[in-house]
Amino acid sequence: MSKDPAFTCRRCGHCCQGEGGIILAETDIRRLRRHLGLDRKRFLSESAVYAGGKYRLKSRDDGYCVFFVEGHGCGVHPARPDICRAWPFFRGNLIDAVSWEMAQDLCPGINGKVSHEEFVRQGLRYLHDQGIGRTSGPSATDQQNQESVRGASIPEALVLDRIAASSSVSAPQGTVRHAD
Repeated sequence: MSKDPAFTCRRCGHCCQGEGGIILAETDIRRLRRHLGLDRKRFLSESAVYAGGKYRLKSRDDGYCVFFVEGHGCGVHPARPDICRAWPFFRGNLIDAVSWEMAQDLCPGINGKVSHEEFVRQGLRYLHDQGIGRTSGPSATDQQNQESVRGASIPEALVLDRIAASSSVSAPQGTVRHAD
């Protein structure tokens, strides 16, 4: 087991750009609007788009998230949505070493010196500690958002439980570092 962090956010913004957008759960909307000091209506009109029965964060013309600040990174980092908080510990990177290796090419914060097994250990601990993928009594909308955002056919908590059970993962020793 490595004491080195599997991931240290560099606030480079590579994960803040791309197609598809970030689907917002109700908990994400509440956290963001409180952080920004906006009421729900104003936050949604300024920062989100409603499509397909869901809200997603707006993207700028250059493809970056509306909250990305050049030279700084995420402008709402302490309040970012759970899907952003989960990066790079997405299900694909946890269950597939090839996906994890590909993610290293895109994200300078992933420590390629730790093993995939260690990445999984630290990732599961981080997700657990952050309460990501595990909710108590989610609303139907939050549950649907959680499943559709991650492309899961089952709730993320069950996926994480299955990964942990099948990979003999014990409590991680390393520390994941996200910039605040």
